[in-house]
Amino acid sequence: MLTQLQFEVFAVFLLVYALIISRRVGKFKIEVWMAMLLGAVLILALGITSLSTAVADVNTSVIIFLFGAFLIVCVMIQTGLLQYLAISFLRMARNPAMLLLLVISFVSLASAFLVNDAVVLVTTPIVITACDLAKLKKVPYLLAVAFSSNIGSALTPIGNPQNVLIKIESGIGTLYFIERMAIPVLLGVLVEYFVLRMMYRKDLAAKFDFELPKPRVTLTDYRRAVAVGAIAGATILGFVTSDLTGAPVALVAVIGGTAALVVSSSRRDAIKSIDWGTLVFFISMFVVMGTVAASGLLNGVISIFSPTLFSHGTSSVISIFGLSLVVSQVTSNVPFVALMLPVFSSAGASNSQWLSLAAGSTLAGNLTLLGAAANIIVLESAESKGSGFSYFEFLKAGLPVALITSAVAVLFLAFVV
Repeated sequence: MLTQLQFEVFAVFLLVYALIISRRVGKFKIEVWMAMLLGAVLILALGITSLSTAVADVNTSVIIFLFGAFLIVCVMIQTGLLQYLAISFLRMARNPAMLLLLVISFVSLASAFLVNDAVVLVTTPIVITACDLAKLKKVPYLLAVAFSSNIGSALTPIGNPQNVLIKIESGIGTLYFIERMAIPVLLGVLVEYFVLRMMYRKDLAAKFDFELPKPRVTLTDYRRAVAVGAIAGATILGFVTSDLTGAPVALVAVIGGTAALVVSSSRRDAIKSIDWGTLVFFISMFVVMGTVAASGLLNGVISIFSPTLFSHGTSSVISIFGLSLVVSQVTSNVPFVALMLPVFSSAGASNSQWLSLAAGSTLAGNLTLLGAAANIIVLESAESKGSGFSYFEFLKAGLPVALITSAVAVLFLAFVV
């Protein structure tokens, strides 16, 4: 039986995810961040948690990191640099299959070192334009953007918000993280390519003759683009060497973001173009998930996996991946990790177990549309351009991609790390 507290939390939790699934209330469209904000406000308004507790639940390091990283990406977009890089990659395509491989390669690499949500926001309209010019079916390429943003972001502890959370909580070294995740991510990218190529082989068998605009035309200010490119490179270097310098990744990100803002031609526009909705989502998510954790609402689900969750070897890795695959489809992967942090910390999780949580939660994001915020961003960006895909189209391709990439990562993390 649920206690009164658990019942109230469950009711809010159910409302939030009903809104995320439907994304509409009557004629009104509800964004993911708005649904999560409504949940956080309800929790406070109903007295389920106090304001001081809610504020304490917010991980300010993650919010500062995202703010700084978004500033860098926003100025890169403002100068046309990110568009320049994306178009330069995609111009090399000579056939549909090669275009798919280039989309996967660019999004995976960019998502590893930049905020993956921002990467997909920029890449999606460029991919749609390429498909329109070549008269190609857009679905496999849009799915590739979503899948690649999740798989590629697993490479580094700064590729996505859940990895930043794990990095801050566990203290795992950046280079150690990259070294252990490189092979699973590389194999995961190959799995994604072959699954999509097999599933859409008829659509990818055609030939085309098209060319995207020259990348240089996207650069609105060459000198500023070079400057922000150098800042982005220095910031990434700062992330990689943060363990040696002792500088927190949040501090590195906000220094880089401030430097990018200094070279911006329009600083107010750069500030305005930050994805504030994503920041509101994460602040609200910390409040909602902190309340869920305190209520013990999901303890029953966790208890199914708990006997082997922190055991040694293969059984622990399999349990963590299994729990990630199940719960991430209900909570999305970032809230899931936020929920699991105190559990892993109190259990004294090993590096292998922390890495399993990072890989499992990130790769689980490809299973369903609600598994990761990046999936929703791709869909909303595509729909704004008159394109898109259904929940079941995503599931049809996401199921084999998520399960096979997770199996590959389990084998590597269980026997190598």
